[in-house]
Amino acid sequence: MAEIQKKYDTYLKFNTQVFAISVDPLKQSQNLIEKMKLPYKLLCDEDKHVIDLYHLTNPFEHNGIAKPATFIINQEGKICYRSLDGTANRVDLSDELLFLEKLHNDAGYEMDNAPKKSLIIPTPKNMWRMSLNMIFKGNFADWMHFLLFPVEMFRMMTSRFKKK
Repeated sequence: MAEIQKKYDTYLKFNTQVFAISVDPLKQSQNLIEKMKLPYKLLCDEDKHVIDLYHLTNPFEHNGIAKPATFIINQEGKICYRSLDGTANRVDLSDELLFLEKLHNDAGYEMDNAPKKSLIIPTPKNMWRMSLNMIFKGNFADWMHFLLFPVEMFRMMTSRFKKK
């Protein structure tokens, strides 16, 4: 969300509306909007209707939060770009913005290949912040995610070598 916030002007340049969806209660979402000074809307899906509809539920974190994902919907209401990401494996925002530029120039443009994802390796500063958050604000799901991270990394690395 912070990355999108930094490039928000570029989204506006391409006549794009940005929304984020969260399973958090309204009050918690409003606090996040204020804390991060988000320039876009954060929609609440406490009952997980939309998240389940798009098969985005991540059952391993906080009793089922949404997996990171991006959907770009064209003016006709058709999904023309989709990226389903992992916690540490995401589409680079510059690829998403390049798609938006192409869509802006050609309203019928659609994604032809799955977007390329990159492994996100946290900086030492971010690792320190995550550790403090987990120690002081974490719960069982956070610890389970932390302990299973090496398994997830191995699964991601070996999945590239599986036959298609």
